[in-house]
Amino acid sequence: MTAEVYDRIYAAAEPYWTVRATDVHTPISYAFAKELLRSFPDADAGIVLPAILFHDVGYGDVPEDDRVRGLVGAPVGWDPELTRRHEIAGARIAGEVLRDLGYDEERTRRVQEIIDGHDSREQAMSVEDAIVKDADKLWRYTDSGIRTSCGWMSMTHAAFMEYVESKIETWFLTEPGARLARETLAASRSRLGSTEG
Repeated sequence: MTAEVYDRIYAAAEPYWTVRATDVHTPISYAFAKELLRSFPDADAGIVLPAILFHDVGYGDVPEDDRVRGLVGAPVGWDPELTRRHEIAGARIAGEVLRDLGYDEERTRRVQEIIDGHDSREQAMSVEDAIVKDADKLWRYTDSGIRTSCGWMSMTHAAFMEYVESKIETWFLTEPGARLARETLAASRSRLGSTEG
């Protein structure tokens, strides 16, 4: 797969990043996915990268009032119905856009399978699925993820950082993902640790 193909997919996905900080979250998760792929040379980047680019696009199909309701307690208590709605819509949108681009049909199908369960399914179906799940969660350990999530949860930076640190062992499905979470959190603490948030 060439860089030009991924650039076309990126450009096709970007207009859907309009809600819930997706315009910030998705590019950061995309960078983490590329980093994680270096540790898994047998993983198919042609599945991982489109899946991470489209994983949250379904939130655009959810009415704003429902999106706000679903943020209460997030990410501790995501509303299960909202989670499923955005997964189902995201899988549909990804399939439509990738097929319009003439993307490989088997890869498109697997991208849709990953998106349709990336939050609600606890275990990974494949190494590609595990990479997407880990890349998605890694944003919560970055400066922007901490600032955004603190606003959603009415928590201080320090309290949120303690919370996500306590989740590393259970949230991350790969050792490189867990390692990146620790490294990213340490860097965020050095920058945000003295601020109230």
